[in-house]
Order: sequence, then C-alpha cells, then structure tokens
Amino acid sequence: METPPILETAAFRAELQPDRGTNGGYSLVIDDITQSHVNPDDPMDLQLPYVRRIAAVLAVVPGEAPSALHLGAGALTLPRYLHALHPSSRQRVVELHPELLDYVTRHLPLPDGAPIELAIGDARAEVRRLSGDGDARWDLVVVDVFAGGTAPRHVTTVEFFAELASLLAPGGVVVVNCLNGAEPRVTGDTLAAMLDLLPHVLVISSEAVLSRVSPGNTIIVGSRHPLDAESIAQWLAIDPFSVATGATVVDGPRLEEFAGTPRHD
Repeated sequence: METPPILETAAFRAELQPDRGTNGGYSLVIDDITQSHVNPDDPMDLQLPYVRRIAAVLAVVPGEAPSALHLGAGALTLPRYLHALHPSSRQRVVELHPELLDYVTRHLPLPDGAPIELAIGDARAEVRRLSGDGDARWDLVVVDVFAGGTAPRHVTTVEFFAELASLLAPGGVVVVNCLNGAEPRVTGDTLAAMLDLLPHVLVISSEAVLSRVSPGNTIIVGSRHPLDAESIAQWLAIDPFSVATGATVVDGPRLEEFAGTPRHD
C-alpha cells in the first residue's frame, strides 16, 4: 500500500499512514496524534472505537436517506460510511483547513457522484450562518472538531449548541465527539449544555472514562425526540470491536453526575 507524502503547513503536520496500528486502510495522523482512520476500499470498515460508537447512533437515526451535517472532516470516514449505508443521503462537511481537505481527497478520493458537499470554514461560523438562514433540515449533525487534543472553546458553549439545535429537522440528532483527556471539564461543559437545551440526551463511553480513571473519547447524543438507547446498546453489544473496548450507554440521573452540573427543568 502506497504511503502518501507528508503534508507540512504552518499550523500542523499531517500524514496518511497505512501501517499505524490498523488492519488495512489509512490512519490520518496530525502532529503525531491519530485523528481518524479510513479504508477507501471498504467504507464500512470502522476501526477506531469512537467511530463505531457513532455508527451505533447512526443505526437509529430516522429516515431512509438522513441528511447529515458534519463539523470537522478528518479523513471523511463518517461521510463515506453514511454514503455506503444510504447512497442518496445529502451530506455537507465543514472543515477549517482547506489544505487538509485537499490532501485527504486528493490521495483518498470520495466515491464518484456521492452527494457530499465539501465546505471550508469555521464550524461555529457555519452553524451561526445556517441558523440565521432558518436552515432546520438536518437529520444528523456530527461535531468532531479538535485543535490538537482539545475542542476549541467556541464549539463547547451553550450558545453554540442552541444554534446547533435550531438546525435539527423533526427527529434530528446531534452527536458530539469529546476527548476527555487534557481538559475533562470541556466534556462536562458540553454535556451540561446539551442537557439544558435538549430533553433527550445520552452518553456512550467506556466505564474507565466515565469514572475518570483514564482519558478517552466520550460520545454525547442529544435530540428533541426520545432516543432509542436500548437499540444503540444492542448494536454495541453484538459488535466485537465495541465489546472489546467496553462501550457503555448512559442516560438518566448519572448524566448529571458526569456533567458535574444539575439539570435545569
């Protein structure tokens, strides 16, 4: 498998590595941190645990062709996966760094004719623009935005999530990937904001992360409509990758404890 050249920019260093702890496909490594993995020959091949947890949520998003807004592109793993599941799904991907998007799509192109629109811009600015336009049409919004190992603060505020919630179609779902590592409070703030704004919220993570024993990814899911936590848990329970990493679905009072902030009714 050919290794693409390294992308060097003033802001970061990116590589697509075919042999970084994976079984086929490429890992997108930015400043020595694995950001995502993609197998262009098999878009259903999801090898990172946090992505498989998001896939469990996608399985219960309503509609035969759910529309999706992705904030943060990475290696375009989830857009490729959703296209494989629902080829007619309309998708929009927003990425801050044009050179990174060009690098990924040049070496690992998207499927020909896929209805996936690629846009360059800041996630918060794009959400504000769409919210101002009254663009409430997205069945799925995925927030996966990082600068190094942390999420920029302007995409963790109550104001940001209020604008994000306004973009949801009836039955729409927001999915946020948080990294509970260097700044665990960011995850708590994000969860508290979601609990304040949306009546139905759940979290998917490992017990070690939930108990703050070790760092790791936490997936926060919110909607105005009931979430099928049982079906999500069943998907994870029969998925060998998720079983091996101890994926747990949490809702109810324990969410308030994890957020560190009581819910306002």
